[in-house]
Amino acid sequence: MSGAPEAARSYRLLRGGRVALEIRGEPGPLVSTSHPPPLPGVPPVTHSFATATFQLAESEGDLGALLRGSSDLDAFLEAAGRTGYVVESIEPAHAQLRRLLPAPAARSAGVTGGSARLVTVGRSLFAMFTTDPVVNVIELPDGLGVCLVHAVRGGGKIYVAPDESALFVGSAVDFDAGLGRFRDGVRTPIEELDASDGSTGE
Repeated sequence: MSGAPEAARSYRLLRGGRVALEIRGEPGPLVSTSHPPPLPGVPPVTHSFATATFQLAESEGDLGALLRGSSDLDAFLEAAGRTGYVVESIEPAHAQLRRLLPAPAARSAGVTGGSARLVTVGRSLFAMFTTDPVVNVIELPDGLGVCLVHAVRGGGKIYVAPDESALFVGSAVDFDAGLGRFRDGVRTPIEELDASDGSTGE
């Protein structure tokens, strides 16, 4: 017996700094905030791998089409990222608690080697040259690590590998271009991050 099942992954998709969609990786209804609710007796629209609430009317059609054309949640998130949406992971409460623990306690809780550790590394790197950055976290494919996106003008992205090496790219570099460099082994020396003026990695 392994106890309670793991909570389904949840994400927000943002466009222009506004939340366009909240989605959870389990079958359920698709809720529109731009259309009236179904009439009594009419079942809601459901999806085979997602429970979602659309927040922006102008994005609902595009995101709905991406959902219908995707084989699973990861494929949908990847497609949404390619079309310009910022994907932000919504941590469950237990994950947030672990992230707030001091490092030794976190290790004893079994967090070592996971994405939470890499997110912590990325946040500490951003803190070298940005005060209280608000970042979106994207899990990279193929076990490459994570990407932290500081989604403001001039903010940039930090890709963090499982060995805690990192690549910083400025906001002018799109996600796929940065991921290509990162996949090819390009890294930013820590001393360059420490002295960054916002243009490191360009």
